[in-house]
Amino acid sequence: MKFILSRTDDRKNHSKKWILGYGLLFWLISRIFAMLLLMGCNAVYNAFGVNPESLTNFAGNPETARNLGSAIYVMLTIGIAAPLLEECIFRLGLSFKRWQIALAGASIPAYILWQHIQSVNVTGAALYIAAIAGVFAGLYFLTSDSFWTSQKRNLYHLYIWLSAIAFGLIHLIAFSQYDLMLIPYMLCVINVPFLAGCAITYYRVNLGFWWGVALHIFNNLPGIIMLLLV
Repeated sequence: MKFILSRTDDRKNHSKKWILGYGLLFWLISRIFAMLLLMGCNAVYNAFGVNPESLTNFAGNPETARNLGSAIYVMLTIGIAAPLLEECIFRLGLSFKRWQIALAGASIPAYILWQHIQSVNVTGAALYIAAIAGVFAGLYFLTSDSFWTSQKRNLYHLYIWLSAIAFGLIHLIAFSQYDLMLIPYMLCVINVPFLAGCAITYYRVNLGFWWGVALHIFNNLPGIIMLLLV
């Protein structure tokens, strides 16, 4: 049986309902697996008298997220901005259409701007906006449709895997402290977004960009609910 990232042609062989169900089933099973793996990792650390959660904070933890800014800012980030901008960055370009790849590149400084929106001044905001426009223009006008078509023909599946792996690894920046001793714990934590990213990528390539965004928002709902409860 092929791994979900290799199932890029399911839209040709299965109905939309089947694809939706398969993606949700993978998301649920992989989430359970990832959480059990994380619990096992914590148990090993605790057996040696180490509590990895006390050594570093992860922004996915609602208690940590509360300290990132106002409640409205955090809710908008987790519920809307992060799903939309992260999907633009990591998966919009999987169409290999030039304007979408340019928009994906421009989403990187846009995401950084959002992360600092509460502290950036007018000059800083203008520089970010210039960077957004510059990246978009550079990718759009300095590349061609034929170039991206050749990239898709030769490297499509590689890019799909790299997008999912990069989506998992980028969550390492959410840790407050890094230590060699914490590497197994941190890898177990980011395994959660990696596997979720696999399901989101499956929706993206088989159903379209906005289906991936919808699953990303759904994936973030537990964190939003926990944040509200806290």
